[in-house]
Amino acid sequence: MYAIQIMYSKARQALHYTLSLTYETYEETFQLQPLFGYVLEQKIPGTITDLQRNEDDNFFYFFMSLGASLRGFRRCTHTVIAVDGTQLKEKFGGTMFVATAQDGKE
Repeated sequence: MYAIQIMYSKARQALHYTLSLTYETYEETFQLQPLFGYVLEQKIPGTITDLQRNEDDNFFYFFMSLGASLRGFRRCTHTVIAVDGTQLKEKFGGTMFVATAQDGKE
């Protein structure tokens, strides 16, 4: 539209700079995770959260299961549960695991 060509690396750098002005850094966000888990448990009945840190007191993993999801899972699932994971490619990497089950009404 504007006939401007920009290198991908410059565009990505500009995006990260803009996001840093708008949002907190990854490190600051990870510091808020205990509060995030606490608020979830207080505001959504039956919610379970667990935050684990490694021996250097750095973020290791965060588990979250919303209360409504747990209740539905217990009432309406078959015995087949599918577990999958995907690699996270941002600064800290890691893997995000997801567990799903078939709706018992089908």
